[in-house]
Amino acid sequence: MKNFSSSIKGLFSIKISRKSPYSRIISLFAVGAFLRFLSKIPLPFVDYSLLPLSNRPCFLALGILPIVQASLLVQVFNSIKPKTDEDDFDKYQKIQKQIKIVSTIISIIISFNQVRALTPIMYSYTLTSKLILGLSLIVGGLTLIWISDWISETFSISGSVVALTFTSVIDDVIRLISEASNFNFNLKIIFAFYIIAVAAFTTFISKSTIEFPILSSKQSYSEQSKASVLPFAINPGAVMALVSAESLVRISQLGISKISFLSFNESFSSLSTSILRFFLIVIFSYYCSKLQVDSDKVSKELITMNMTILRKSPGQETQSYLEDELKKTYLSAGLLLGLLVLFSDLVDSYYPALSLKANLSSLLILFGTMLDLEDRLFDLGIGKSV
Repeated sequence: MKNFSSSIKGLFSIKISRKSPYSRIISLFAVGAFLRFLSKIPLPFVDYSLLPLSNRPCFLALGILPIVQASLLVQVFNSIKPKTDEDDFDKYQKIQKQIKIVSTIISIIISFNQVRALTPIMYSYTLTSKLILGLSLIVGGLTLIWISDWISETFSISGSVVALTFTSVIDDVIRLISEASNFNFNLKIIFAFYIIAVAAFTTFISKSTIEFPILSSKQSYSEQSKASVLPFAINPGAVMALVSAESLVRISQLGISKISFLSFNESFSSLSTSILRFFLIVIFSYYCSKLQVDSDKVSKELITMNMTILRKSPGQETQSYLEDELKKTYLSAGLLLGLLVLFSDLVDSYYPALSLKANLSSLLILFGTMLDLEDRLFDLGIGKSV
């Protein structure tokens, strides 16, 4: 059964890859439309009349949280275990398999926690109805995992981010625009400046790179003008950091609400949550970015290609230099992301109607996906000058 599923998946991927660039983009949006359809399927035995329109769980209620948490856990585990001489492709396939297994386990755990949370608004409290609801959530979560994985393999774009964009972010942005139309003039000006700031920040994070000049062993230091560059994104883990930090903040809020004197003092609770969110985003942003770059592997690849970073000896010196510079870059980018979140909290405290903090993740993901899609369009030959 597993081999049959893999074969079908492989055939479908080949079929898509043979299409023209425009057909591939149409295929991507067709998948997005299918995700939108799935995100509108209601859950069984839930009384939606008791819920507001903006907060109604659906078939894909688990979202990409299991995928993000599984990716983080697997990458952390693989970073601390002893390194092997395993082939890169085999290592990648092994990690992807581990992520699927862990995300499945996380989906099952979250699903039954969701059933407990939804029990008060169910119109049937039998064990059978709860099991059906739990299985619906699990199937929805596994479906999203499979589609995200397929998008990543077929279109060379982050499948989880694309899935989140079509299933959740678009709805959040539509709701945000609808709410903004009712703002007074001053709030509209503040909101417009905030949107521009988030768009500029996302563009900066997505497009900016730190570049290291590299020379071949045949070049001398006097030929610096002919040096190539080795680029690294300054914050490749921004989206994963936001989702992971926000999930931990929500868990902490549940704990704080159970402590009477903290929940009574709302200002203290809000301040502590903002500070916690800031530090978590900085830590996750730094660590998620660091996990995606292996300086030891980069150093060895440079040696294989007879290349070296300008004024650095091949091997250990190059590796240490890369680690130090990338640490500074990732930490700085994480601080910028954390400051943007703190700024959103500050504006929200004066203008609660804007709900900037609640919409920040959606805006960052939307702009990031648009920029990523632009890169993929360019790679496919769309938009290139003839």
